[in-house]
Amino acid sequence: MARDIVHEIIREVLIMETLSDKIKTRQEILSKYFKNLATERNQSLGSTKDYAAVVDLEDNHFILIRNGWTEQGFSYKVLLHLDINPNTGNIWVQQNNTEILPDEDLSPKGLHRSDFVIGFRPAWMRGQAGFAAA
Repeated sequence: MARDIVHEIIREVLIMETLSDKIKTRQEILSKYFKNLATERNQSLGSTKDYAAVVDLEDNHFILIRNGWTEQGFSYKVLLHLDINPNTGNIWVQQNNTEILPDEDLSPKGLHRSDFVIGFRPAWMRGQAGFAAA
């Protein structure tokens, strides 16, 4: 009985270490990805707005924003917002106002469609296209 408890504790610790490693790896991948997205857009010809990557490693938020002035005034928009769920390590797509397909872009880095949750869609729709349900 005591042996079973010890084995269960060890298993839980290993799962937590694995989840922690998974989150750390995904933080590194997403940090680079968002910084590259901002840099690419800032360096594109004809770009009149500023793009910035907002990377919050403590709370696992990764956001691409665009801001700048137009004839109508100041413009600010969240283009892409991803989070890493601390309980599962899944990447939640909170908002995507772009042509960017993060699951396809990040596939060569070892992230797959099944690692992403489309958070802005109802739960019953999420898994229908091969994405994670939660």
